[in-house]
Amino acid sequence: MRLLSADQRITHPDGGIALLTEAGHATRATTLFAATYVPSFLGMLFGFAIGSIPLIALTVPAMLVSALVLGSRCERQIRARRTFDTAGHPWVLSDVATEPHLGIGNQLLTEVVSRAEDASADLVLTVGKDNEIARALYARHHFLEIDGRGQTIAMRRRVRARQSGSDIPRA
Repeated sequence: MRLLSADQRITHPDGGIALLTEAGHATRATTLFAATYVPSFLGMLFGFAIGSIPLIALTVPAMLVSALVLGSRCERQIRARRTFDTAGHPWVLSDVATEPHLGIGNQLLTEVVSRAEDASADLVLTVGKDNEIARALYARHHFLEIDGRGQTIAMRRRVRARQSGSDIPRA
């Protein structure tokens, strides 16, 4: 398993992935997105208006990167703000994707919890009410239901910094 920067992507060699985002920075994410996307978009429009291929070639990739990377991060931050109490900046486990019943999800969540404990960060997530396999996995890792709206359930796992090998989550 390895951790890549940005949104903290934890990958498993057998094909699993878990994505973490620190919640609570919606304004910063939105400002960064707007500050990169808007000038790139306007530059692209200006490039088309004056027929400048170099300007278009420069602004289109910048606009696409902004939209694909910063736009999705902005959306995750806004969704986290609407879904969870983000005081204390918990980590949002936004995606876990694995083949079920191979133990990959269990290994990924063990790594996620370990990193959260090292950072003293709570973990939050949403899961579909009908996704019994995922709900059982999260329950094994001490996630507790905090809210259930519509077809999803919000869950939280409170963690604390590692002290004397304790692995028991806070109540």
